Amino acid sequence: MPVDRYPRAPLRSAITAWRQARIVGEGFDTRRTGLAYHLAVNRLHWYISLLRTGPHPRPEIQDELTAACHALTVLSRESMPAAAASGAHRHAVIHARIALAAGDLADPAHGVPQQVARALEGPALDRFDPYGIGTVTPAERIAGAAEVRMVMARLIVGHPPAVGVRGRRWLVTEESGTGISAAYRDRRDFRRAVLPSCAGLDAAGEAMRLGAESVGLHAALARRTAGHFVEYDNARKELGRLSGRLGVSAPVVE
Repeated sequence: MPVDRYPRAPLRSAITAWRQARIVGEGFDTRRTGLAYHLAVNRLHWYISLLRTGPHPRPEIQDELTAACHALTVLSRESMPAAAASGAHRHAVIHARIALAAGDLADPAHGVPQQVARALEGPALDRFDPYGIGTVTPAERIAGAAEVRMVMARLIVGHPPAVGVRGRRWLVTEESGTGISAAYRDRRDFRRAVLPSCAGLDAAGEAMRLGAESVGLHAALARRTAGHFVEYDNARKELGRLSGRLGVSAPVVE
């Protein structure tokens, strides 16, 4: 059953803002670029919150929600260098937390390497971005979830403790409330997102867990996807560098 078109206005607005951010980014005004990307992230995030807390049964909107979550992962990662360049480091880390949550929700393997083979058999989804060309494969969504884990691990190691997670942490879940109040709460929660596998860990522990999960997902993709070995090898080396900076042994990843 097609999704009711009433919430699509925020999606169109977000895509327009994303396109504008890229245009602004071609100039040399780092502050303006950072603000443009921040606006785009907020708008796409709001669309996702409306879907998650809206009146439609989840099965009815699941593909739309998953595609939007993947898009938010891509946009948030794209926005991080712009935020950092403008001096808004806290926003860069918040966008990383948003990407971490969105990437996990878009991942058909749910972060579990043993589920990658089966997840790769799933359908491709619509691509929401300024160009909207083609579809998003399960492999691309799994890779996105793996990559953002390593991005978050790198930020934590480079700027301990993890700036942007203040007060109560939110363990990423598909569950959400309903109504406009729940939508606002959902948007706040994404900014304090922690994966359930990292619950209770300190900053160093979270970084190592995220790095190990990234390597595990990349390894599973490399075993089943042609041309993915380079990404796996890069992730493995990155985990070694991060563990060295923390002065701990790198986790063993099968």
